[in-house]
Amino acid sequence: MKVGISTACFYPSVNTEDTLKIIKDIGFDLCEVFLEAECETDFDFCMNLKNKADNLGIEIYSVHGFSAAFEPYLFDKYRRRKLEMEKRFRAMCSAAQIFNAKCYVFHGLRKTNEKIDYEEISENMDYLCSISEEYGIKIAWENVAWCRTSDPSFINEVSRNMKNDVYYTLDIKQAVRSGKNPVEYLNVYNNKLINVHINDAGYGNSCLLPGKGQMDLKGIIQHVSSINEDIPLIIELYRENYDTYDDLKKAKKYIEGLEEK
Repeated sequence: MKVGISTACFYPSVNTEDTLKIIKDIGFDLCEVFLEAECETDFDFCMNLKNKADNLGIEIYSVHGFSAAFEPYLFDKYRRRKLEMEKRFRAMCSAAQIFNAKCYVFHGLRKTNEKIDYEEISENMDYLCSISEEYGIKIAWENVAWCRTSDPSFINEVSRNMKNDVYYTLDIKQAVRSGKNPVEYLNVYNNKLINVHINDAGYGNSCLLPGKGQMDLKGIIQHVSSINEDIPLIIELYRENYDTYDDLKKAKKYIEGLEEK
């Protein structure tokens, strides 16, 4: 079992590049980098971040972006805007390539009342997958409550109509916010699952430290391991969901302990 952590856990109080030392100090050597601003996709910034991670002995497994600002427009019918957003998408893929990351965590379309054109969406996803492949990066499509991917049947239908391979990130808190059991997504993702955002939930809160809620995390971990035991479990919380950095260290130990029980 590999347990990592997202730099998003320290947003907005710590700059992305400054999270790596904290991550190492609390016992992690695997992380997901969340690029919080467009300037963080610049070549020099990414090279400096990569060098810092290498010097600390941290593997950057996945990359996330400030998706709401551009990803929905990758499906836009206004071509000029769509092409502008493609530049941002390519910048994210390029950053992931510099980091030698395995995947880019993708949100995609917002959930709206607009009629779904599965063929058009599938064609767009095929195109985006072909772009990510240019950079040697897999798209890890994530279930998100405010996106179309909140619906497992939508994910299944789009994927069924695609020609290229698309992969997936399971996000537990987003599943809870969508009113779904995380297993519903796992049953769709199957062997295309390559990333997991792990947290606990319960007592009226969709995002808690692992071990502080009511989720069957052991069952979820066992399901994930049955797909591929090398899929990392990335702790992704919001800053208000924990008190001290030591809480994150304890969360890692809790998750690792679930495998032993």
